[in-house]
Amino acid sequence: MMKKVLLFLLAAGLVLSNVSPADVIVILNDTFADGDRTNTDLPTDSAVWFSHPQYLTVSPGSLAVDQAGIGGSSKMWTYFAPNGSPVSLEVGHQLIATIDFTPKVAMSGDNTSKNFRFGLFYDPTDSQVLADRNKDSGGDDNPWIDSTGYAVQFSLSTTDTAGAIAIGKRTSTTTTSLLGSTGAYSWGGSSGKAANLALDTLYTMTLVLDYQAADLMVVTFTFSVDDNVIATNSLVDNGLGGKPVYTQFDQLFFRMSGNVGTADVLDYSRFMIEHVVPEPATMVLLGLGGLLTTLRRR
Repeated sequence: MMKKVLLFLLAAGLVLSNVSPADVIVILNDTFADGDRTNTDLPTDSAVWFSHPQYLTVSPGSLAVDQAGIGGSSKMWTYFAPNGSPVSLEVGHQLIATIDFTPKVAMSGDNTSKNFRFGLFYDPTDSQVLADRNKDSGGDDNPWIDSTGYAVQFSLSTTDTAGAIAIGKRTSTTTTSLLGSTGAYSWGGSSGKAANLALDTLYTMTLVLDYQAADLMVVTFTFSVDDNVIATNSLVDNGLGGKPVYTQFDQLFFRMSGNVGTADVLDYSRFMIEHVVPEPATMVLLGLGGLLTTLRRR
């Protein structure tokens, strides 16, 4: 009997392996082509909000942040789903954020401060913050205090002394700052460095949330140039920090602690969010794989 079941599963796997593995739904693909940051027309445009708008320059294909001019921390965010309707992941789904940017003017060398920070979030209790505000908490009423999500922090460096990349899960509901306090997160191990970088070079950051099981989310970050991966790190969330895995998202958020550890100017050219949904047949194949594993154990 066992042999027949295994043969059936093998045959089913061979058939299903020929189907399209997944649909990739483009939630947002904003290249700032219209030179405007204030309009929302998903999936090609999403309004970008900033803590210091006087230091933000928008032109066709460019969203340039003057970090040196600000002289301190800055906050920037956009929403890729309507208010109250976040992207909801199911088991087998992925959410992928891709950011293209170019460091300009100057970039620190010997620096390990993890001042470049960004992540994917969702606030379950408050409306979206659709205004320029210089508040780590989102406003005087601290709307982001209970936001959930995953974030990355690291430094940029022209030498090999950059700080290692860290990925964290936001587990505090009492810290008002969304991404300014490391204590609000449960962190995985640090790995890889965005080191030996060059000015006026286009770099790509990719953050993948892979919802593998009801109690398992794998978060992977890669830093690349010309399709070549410079550094990578992953976080396994199987209930990290005593919190369930997070599956709802609508906000892409950045926090820079200053131009030290980032660059004098950060010129962004693309914000992309993709939702990867497996085809039904692929989900069946995943289920068969799980059944096969169970049978082998028995």
